[in-house]
Amino acid sequence: MAPSGPPTPGKRAASVRAALARGDLLGAYDEVARRGDTSHAELNYLEVLTLARLGDTERALRLYEDYGLADRDDVDTLSLKARLLKDLAFAGGAPNRRRLLEACDLYEAVHRRTRSSYPAINAASLALIAGKTDLAERLARDVVDEAMPEGRTGYFSLATLAEALVVLGDAEGARDALARALAAPDADVGARSTTVLQLQRLVAARSVKAEMGALLELIQPPKVAMFCGNIFVGGPELEDDLAARTRDLIARENVGFGYGALAAGSDILIAEQLLAAGAELHVVLPFAEADFLEQSVAPAGESWVRRYEACRDRAASVTFCSNMAFMGGMEQFAYGSKVTMGMTRLRARQLHAEPLQLVIVEARGDRTLSGSDITAWKATGGRSEVIIAPPLVRPVMPPPPEKPDVERGVYGLMFTDYPGFSKLDERVLPLFWEEVMVRAARILEGYGEVIRQGNTWGDAIFAVFSDAPTAAAAALDLCEGLAKVDCRRLGVREGTAMRIALHYGSTYSGYDPVTKRTNYYGSEVSRAARIEPVTPSGSVYVTEPFAAVLEMQDDHPFDCNYVGKIALPKGFGVYPLYRLSRRPKD
Repeated sequence: MAPSGPPTPGKRAASVRAALARGDLLGAYDEVARRGDTSHAELNYLEVLTLARLGDTERALRLYEDYGLADRDDVDTLSLKARLLKDLAFAGGAPNRRRLLEACDLYEAVHRRTRSSYPAINAASLALIAGKTDLAERLARDVVDEAMPEGRTGYFSLATLAEALVVLGDAEGARDALARALAAPDADVGARSTTVLQLQRLVAARSVKAEMGALLELIQPPKVAMFCGNIFVGGPELEDDLAARTRDLIARENVGFGYGALAAGSDILIAEQLLAAGAELHVVLPFAEADFLEQSVAPAGESWVRRYEACRDRAASVTFCSNMAFMGGMEQFAYGSKVTMGMTRLRARQLHAEPLQLVIVEARGDRTLSGSDITAWKATGGRSEVIIAPPLVRPVMPPPPEKPDVERGVYGLMFTDYPGFSKLDERVLPLFWEEVMVRAARILEGYGEVIRQGNTWGDAIFAVFSDAPTAAAAALDLCEGLAKVDCRRLGVREGTAMRIALHYGSTYSGYDPVTKRTNYYGSEVSRAARIEPVTPSGSVYVTEPFAAVLEMQDDHPFDCNYVGKIALPKGFGVYPLYRLSRRPKD
């Protein structure tokens, strides 16, 4: 059979819309970013829309202009610019009134041009938040009068009506319209998440009656769960009881997405019930699969291996926190759990949903690895739903591999590089050293207490940090400080700046007989080094583990915006990467 070739633009657009509908924003972006050709207007629109939903507002605005989307005449594309301005208005937490009104004016202009209720209700909501009550009520009344409530069908039509009634203060009418919207065939997760965000903003700004806050409980998207628990051998009576209790919990909590490993016992049992409930399963393994099977699945029996494979094959994704082998330490499992928790919270943030932890554990489970997972989750404000199991029969675990007599730890790893350094005129190298490397050293001096190692090779810097938030702050300080370098004096293209890559992973550390000091090395260091060459000049790219671990920190001031799955040089594989930036201040 002849190869089918790449999908047509129409098929690709349908695939992107399907991913958006199920709330798979990363999948939607991967699909639309692979197109290469940017001449297809609908795909350009979908790329900008996906970036908007991912929260990457500034990049979305740039592409909106670059693609000339303002020249299109359909209401969705015209309203997208206003939506991006609205997102900017809320970027700092408290709404910026000037930007609110700018977005409101544009929505209102699109409404006058198209007579569509979509821009009208957005203009009404923004007007209410900005204190322009008369305008808000007039626009909302236009939406309500457009068609009789009983004649409306489809999610967006009914959700728009519900929002108009919220603006007008009709709580009972809004609840009825919202309930009908949720019963519509097109009430998908992606659509609901946009409505949730709009209502959250109205309620947070105290722009509507207090009882309107109850509508949020009605419209909340399915929850995103991190699952974990004790390994056990099992048996029909025990498993039937635990499965029934897990099934009830998943239904009661309306869990639609699950992230976790697939160890024998609790993990696999929860995963099976998630799949049976129609939830989206994402498998996150701490290290190489063969080693994980040997350590966490096979000891419980061959039937668990088959169940592992069945769950893995039905999963929406399989992620390896690290491709390294199991080194014999529990810290690799703990690292995997932390990354899994962060990935759960990243997905929940994208969907405006609640993150949750599902656990099956014995009563004494607080002294197990799963118990420490519960502690870590709760320590950052998470809610755990715990199913207490009766005493469990544990499998005989294999002896771990002999640990090398070398210290290991988990650290933030930074690599930097200055594009074009190798082509600099020999005469400007002393200037480069003063302008770039000395400037970088002064910036990093402020982090001296938490930098465990710093090293340079020509224009490159390698630094090891004790934790992810400090590494993120230092990287952005470097990025901003080195952007001030005078490119003309160096003879490089204007805008050339340091590219910086960050990863968070487990490494060896030990005495280096050449440098006569402690050095850090291992496969995770190599992975960090491979990310730097694909990072654009003047940017900071981070790995998914880094973004996930950062998400587990309380109130960190950073954003990690997805940039896609990118092939790393030297055949190192394809990895999802994120662009790090500072979160706008109020």
